[in-house]
Amino acid sequence: MVAIPLGVPEDIDKYFFNRERELIQLKSLIENLKYNVSNQILLTGFRGVGKTFLLKKFSKSLPKNILSCYIDISKIYAMQKSKLTEEEILHNLLQEMNESVKKHGKGLKKINNSITTLLNKLKSYDYDFKDASTLLSIPIPQTKDNYQKLSKFVMEFPQKVVEASHGEIEGFLIIIDEFQFINELESPESFFWLIRSFSQEQDNVSYIFTGSTSTTSEIVEELNGISGAFGQRMIQLTINPFSESETNKYLKEKISEIKFRKDGLKRFYKCTRGYPAYINSFCNIMNNDKVYDEKLIKDEFYNKFDQIAIKWVILWSSLSKEEKEIVTTINENGSIKLKDLNEKVDFSKGTLIKYLHKLKNKGIISHIKTIYKIEDYMLSAWLKHRKNEDSYYPL
Repeated sequence: MVAIPLGVPEDIDKYFFNRERELIQLKSLIENLKYNVSNQILLTGFRGVGKTFLLKKFSKSLPKNILSCYIDISKIYAMQKSKLTEEEILHNLLQEMNESVKKHGKGLKKINNSITTLLNKLKSYDYDFKDASTLLSIPIPQTKDNYQKLSKFVMEFPQKVVEASHGEIEGFLIIIDEFQFINELESPESFFWLIRSFSQEQDNVSYIFTGSTSTTSEIVEELNGISGAFGQRMIQLTINPFSESETNKYLKEKISEIKFRKDGLKRFYKCTRGYPAYINSFCNIMNNDKVYDEKLIKDEFYNKFDQIAIKWVILWSSLSKEEKEIVTTINENGSIKLKDLNEKVDFSKGTLIKYLHKLKNKGIISHIKTIYKIEDYMLSAWLKHRKNEDSYYPL
C-alpha cells in the first residue's frame, strides 16, 4: 500500500508537480509589488484540481520582503455555523495579516503587539481601544457596531505596514481561498466593492481570489464581470486537471511503486480525469504487489469508490435533507430547468432557490441561465454508484 497526503502536506516540495508555468506567472505578477505595481488575481478551477496546493507552494517561495497571508472563507463559514458576516471575515483577515507581521521578525514587533491587543478586543466585539486613537495613522474602531471603522482599519493595514517598515517590506500578498462562500453574505457585491475601493489606491498590496468554481459562475461575474466590482481588471488564471500524459508522468515520478499495464493507465486516467485529488486518493487504495490492467483498475475503482471519492462523501454528510433532495433530483435528470426541478421537489420555490444558492456556493452545482447540473463528475458518478449498489441514494 502507498500513502499519499490527501490535503496539503508539510513537505510541499516532495509532492509538487507540473505547475511550474503557473508559479512563474504568479511570481512575475507579485514581484511587481516592489515596483509599486499591485496586480489583483483571480485563480479558478474545479474542486480537487490543486489550487490550494499551488498557492501554498507559491507563498512558501516568496522572498522575505513580501509578506503574505491566507484565509479560507469556507472554514470561516463553517465555524460561524453557516451565518457568515463581514466582521468575521475582517477579524480573520486581520489576525492572519498580524501572524505574517509576527513571523517577519523584530522590526515589526511593536505593530504585532498592538494588533494582538486589538484582536483580543475584537474577539468579544469590544472595540473600545482606549490606549490609542490611531495605529499606523489608521483610526482604530471604538464602538461595538462601527463596521465602517473596522473595515477601514483592516483594509488599510497591509499598505500601512509596508510604509511603516521603511523599505524593509516591499509588498503584502493576501490570498482569499474558497471566495465563492462570500456569496453567503447579505450583500456580497458590497464586500467586493469594499476591497476594490481600497486596493485600487494601494501600490504594494495584491489580492489573489481563488475558489472551487467555474469561470462563468455568478460569483465570478460579481467579482470580475463587466459590471462586477473589479470590472474585468483582475488577471484571471485557470488551473486545469493534468492531461493523460501529465498524469502518467506524475505516476511514474511520484508513485513509481504502483505498476500499470498500458490499458490500465488509460482506464486510470478515465476514472480520475487528471484531478490530483482523485489520483492521490485512488493510489492510496492500490497495492504495489500488483500490476494493474484495465479490468483490475475498473474493479478497484468501483469496489472502493467511497474511499476514492472521500472528499465528496464527507461533504455529502454535511448537507441538509433538502440539499440532498435537490442534488439527487438533478443527478437523476443529468441537467434540469428550474421550472421542472421545482415541480419535482417537495418544497416551495423560495426554499428551492435558497438551497440552490447554498449548493452553488459549495461548488456542487452550476447553471447556465435556468438549467442546472452537477458541477463535478466524481460526485455524480459516486451518487449513481451508490444508487445502483443500494437501490437508494446515500442518506
